[in-house]
Amino acid sequence: MARSVSPRHGFVALGGVCAGLGVRHVAIGEGGAGVLLESALILGLSGIVFYTVYDLPEWNVSTAGRWRAVRIGGLTALSFAALAGIVWLIWVLDHHAFKLSFLVSFATGLGAAVGSRAGLYVVKADEQLTEAQELATLLSINDRVLRHNIRNELSVALGHLDGIEDAADRTAITERARIARAHLEELVETSERTRRIAAIWRTETLQSIDLVAVVEARVAQLTAESPEATVHTELPDSCVVRTHPSLPLAFEEALRNAIEHNDDDVTITVRVRRDGDATTLVIEDTGRGIPQIERQTLHNAEETPLEHTEGLGLWLIYWTVTRAGGTVEFDENDPHGTVVRIRLPDKPEAARSVGGKAGGAKPGGWRSTPPRPGKPNADGSKTEEAD
Repeated sequence: MARSVSPRHGFVALGGVCAGLGVRHVAIGEGGAGVLLESALILGLSGIVFYTVYDLPEWNVSTAGRWRAVRIGGLTALSFAALAGIVWLIWVLDHHAFKLSFLVSFATGLGAAVGSRAGLYVVKADEQLTEAQELATLLSINDRVLRHNIRNELSVALGHLDGIEDAADRTAITERARIARAHLEELVETSERTRRIAAIWRTETLQSIDLVAVVEARVAQLTAESPEATVHTELPDSCVVRTHPSLPLAFEEALRNAIEHNDDDVTITVRVRRDGDATTLVIEDTGRGIPQIERQTLHNAEETPLEHTEGLGLWLIYWTVTRAGGTVEFDENDPHGTVVRIRLPDKPEAARSVGGKAGGAKPGGWRSTPPRPGKPNADGSKTEEAD
């Protein structure tokens, strides 16, 4: 099987073009020390590009970012070559002709060398900035969870535990212990959810998943747990996508929200379809929809004290899809309800920094129930993220 083209091949090609221009300059020149020095200068610049090929693995930059650096190097070389051509033309018009071959070759080599090295610095700085913005959002979420969810659950649990000492009979003690236990279990689920979100954000690898098999397995599982739910599916025979390993969990989260946070008569429709160079997964429900005050938080970069989600489900969906290079949208259904639209590209890049560039709505504001830990993956295995 032939190896796929990598960014290193792009830099090799760019350096090869520059070296070829240097060799060509010697071939068409009239000889002499001057021509040799000019060619040596051009070949030296191409050597800088070839050094980038050697140095590239040391750069902590995503594959998509490395290809962007290749494009920057190539465009810079073309820009310098065009500028050299314009300068030469001006000199000709002023009757000060200069060697066009050397001028264009030198400018191309200089542009490729400058663009290759500077491009990597630009891409790395841009990805680090985006990653810092993503991390700030995660910290904002965890801060809100610590200040709001955990504090409230602990306060209620401690209140009921304190009341056990003053309880008059065993029945009252049992009831207070049951309520305290329920709130502590909710606290465990919340902490597990934040850990899962952090693990999703850290995961950069992609894997092939049969989306149809995932949908059928999760629909069967959740309808068995909630037999009153009506779920329709419109699925092809098979649809393999290369995406984030947590996509089954994200789909389960969207489906669970539609089932558990609406009335029993809600109807849910799940569709999977190919759309050009991407695959779209749509979950529609006829429920109550997202409240307006919570919908507003979908467009905020972070949650605020007055506008925060009651759960972390939307953030889980958002990070899963964006880390796979896709987009997620949350819209109103007609005449009522919610539409979750997940779009996954056919050829995604496991980019280090994709948040904030995904093009989908920012998550937030949709009440969610944490999925049960230890659910099976699409292949039947169980996944537990590393702490």
